[in-house]
Amino acid sequence: MQSNNYSQIIEELSNLNPPNTEFNNKLMLNALSILGNPQNNYKVIHIAGTNGKGSTAAYLEEALCLAGFKVGKFSSPSIQVINECIMLNKILINDVELVSTYLELKDALSKFNIYPSSFEMLTLIVFYHFAKKEIEYLILETGMGGRDDATNVVNSDYTIITNISLEHTQWLGNSLEEIAKHKCGIIKNGFTVIGDNCPELIAETNRKTNNFIIIDKVYQYATKLDYQKFTTHLMFSDSKQNQYKFELGLFGHFQARNFLCAFSILNKIGIKQDIIKQAARQTRWAGRLQRVSRYPLIIADASHNENGTKVLADSLKNHYPQSGTIIICSILKDKNISAMLNNYAQISDNIIFCNISRQPRASNPYHLAKEARHKFKQIYVIQSPELAIRIAKRMHKRLVLLSGSIYLLKNILKAV
Repeated sequence: MQSNNYSQIIEELSNLNPPNTEFNNKLMLNALSILGNPQNNYKVIHIAGTNGKGSTAAYLEEALCLAGFKVGKFSSPSIQVINECIMLNKILINDVELVSTYLELKDALSKFNIYPSSFEMLTLIVFYHFAKKEIEYLILETGMGGRDDATNVVNSDYTIITNISLEHTQWLGNSLEEIAKHKCGIIKNGFTVIGDNCPELIAETNRKTNNFIIIDKVYQYATKLDYQKFTTHLMFSDSKQNQYKFELGLFGHFQARNFLCAFSILNKIGIKQDIIKQAARQTRWAGRLQRVSRYPLIIADASHNENGTKVLADSLKNHYPQSGTIIICSILKDKNISAMLNNYAQISDNIIFCNISRQPRASNPYHLAKEARHKFKQIYVIQSPELAIRIAKRMHKRLVLLSGSIYLLKNILKAV
């Protein structure tokens, strides 16, 4: 098969929109039964949360691979290509395997009139592909929520809920209590780690299990950011008063909680401390406070909601002058735009709004500019993300920050 044919089929996989799609996992359970329930062939670490899933998964992946395990990982959405969602021992699935598995499952399921959405099909590919590869651990991120998510068809051995805030309210509910019920829907009989002190989340976790820990009840910790190496120094102690000093390969004060969620699971599995320490230092995760250029300094961060922009501001606002920073931004319509802009205004006096092609959920940049009045000294609207980065570079600012939506990063990183 020629490469352009692979591209066409992957494009088809990326745009499956079956009629009458419901927000539950009934279709997944039916499809997996037909496929022989491949999701039961390995141990699963299931991760939910508003923010931090990707970073937590990256720490786990690095450590388990260093320990010699055969590890699959499913994370979404991708930044460059859809293959990034499916990783085996840190190597993304190639086009041949992705396309052949998709066509095999498409044919098998169509005989039973089962037509998954793109995310459902991608999740089925994950379960089926990794069963064939005979992995030992699957690190599995939820897509949206938890209880009704397509990934919630596993009897997970370990569960992590990083945090919760109001998101996808049309699907998950308008209160933290309702959000917590969705997130905690992934909790099974295994060991659970909670990375957030939110009372609603803790109350719901208590209703689901007594086999859990809360990060802030187990660890005392402090962080220091290294703005030269773009790493995070983490000092912490556990409930037995053991003292630790780790260097995290990911940047940001918020990485402490993400790492400690992973650390707790790795300890439970029995991974040696020297391996965890090495893994912490080596871990990388694209689009999360990622330095993509030194000269000029360009940072990409997929802060896509109010909480994400808050922790982003906490990591940057006191180090780079607001006048010396320019933000290139696009925000989806269903986010708390005003709150996100307030957080961005703590980082910079200057902001460029641009459009995201082929993304109907993206806000109109002129609407964002109107919302941003009185929050920024300089506001620009530039339709093309590629043109926006070229113009930002010519401004000779100390920092160019790309943020607001992972879909913006998809468009713009190729131009950096």
